[in-house]
Amino acid sequence: MLNLRADAQPRANGNESSAVRAEMDDVETISIRRLEPSEIDTVFEVTRRNLDVSTADEDAVRRVHLHNPDSFWGVYRNRRNDPEFNGLQGYYAFLLLNKRGDALLRNRTLDKKNPQLEFLAPSGERPHSAYIWSMVVKGLSAIATPMVVKALGKTCAGTALYASAATQGGLNLMRRQGFQAVTPADDGIGGLFLFGQLGDLKVRPLRARRLESRFKVIVARTSQDVEMALAIRAGVFMIEHACPYNEEFDGNDRSATHILAFVDDEPAATMRIRYFADFVKFERLAVLPRFRRTLIAKDVVQTAINFCRRKGYRKMYGHVQKRLVGFWSRFGFKPIDKNDALVSADREHIEMSGEIEPHHDPITIHSDPHIFLRPEGYWDERAIVEKSAERMPANPH
Repeated sequence: MLNLRADAQPRANGNESSAVRAEMDDVETISIRRLEPSEIDTVFEVTRRNLDVSTADEDAVRRVHLHNPDSFWGVYRNRRNDPEFNGLQGYYAFLLLNKRGDALLRNRTLDKKNPQLEFLAPSGERPHSAYIWSMVVKGLSAIATPMVVKALGKTCAGTALYASAATQGGLNLMRRQGFQAVTPADDGIGGLFLFGQLGDLKVRPLRARRLESRFKVIVARTSQDVEMALAIRAGVFMIEHACPYNEEFDGNDRSATHILAFVDDEPAATMRIRYFADFVKFERLAVLPRFRRTLIAKDVVQTAINFCRRKGYRKMYGHVQKRLVGFWSRFGFKPIDKNDALVSADREHIEMSGEIEPHHDPITIHSDPHIFLRPEGYWDERAIVEKSAERMPANPH
């Protein structure tokens, strides 16, 4: 049972603010409150521990916090029988923008790493819009997000809420919570997303989370990842569909990218991507039977599309069983005019293709050269090999 309540607590400066708490089974308490200046160092520690992306420097964070303390909210855990887990667990950081700042954000000219205070609403003033500057609440967002929205209260009522994702996990979370890309080109990591109004953002309590909140979709990067993908396909196609081994494992798996999805850390679904001159081919979408009543297949396909967008591809193609034409149509696929007769694994298929919206930051020959050192699909994460830059170069004579 999850109970929410607001408790008035004095702040160090004598003013009062509300802290909202969530109690679970009388064992653990989750609470939120405005961050104190002394906690900014801890915020950077939490960020470094959970995100491998560049963030605003400490000077900028302290300036924004001093300008409007409503911009920063800490998430705290208190376990009665496990003190090691107590204290600050995560935080929400907002840029509360005035009208000029909102215009710069929508024009993509706001300096988000070093925002100027003249574009931010001061304490007590209703902002024109709110931008989620940073958010680290691993495993607690379903509890903490409604509490933060409630705590901001009347100050931000009716305020438009924007966000961008720095990681694939953040992007998946935003989509589940209802954020929509401002333009088709924004639909990916780094793009600008709009929710609507801050007061409308509601996340179900922990006990009522939808199954989708437990999804994880990755690009396979290790041999174990690929083995899990192949095991799912063996179960679906070889056992259920009675497809012969040599037809299912056709010699193309080592030249393809595999998307792998989990539900509660259990391998659940997979899909294969192969590359041609000016298009990508989606193949072998497979979902284990016990997960077919979920939306995991949708997340797999959307992850594949976003992956290919970042690589710069603009066209996708596939062989689709006739009964699944409606499913693939949701992602922009349409039957191809020529549509040659095609039978595969004893099932009739038709050819379908679709356009992929251009990415706002596709990988090109002019991209940061470090990107080409990083594993496929993890282009925004610093690679281990990049640490070699910290050593003196050993140039041969």
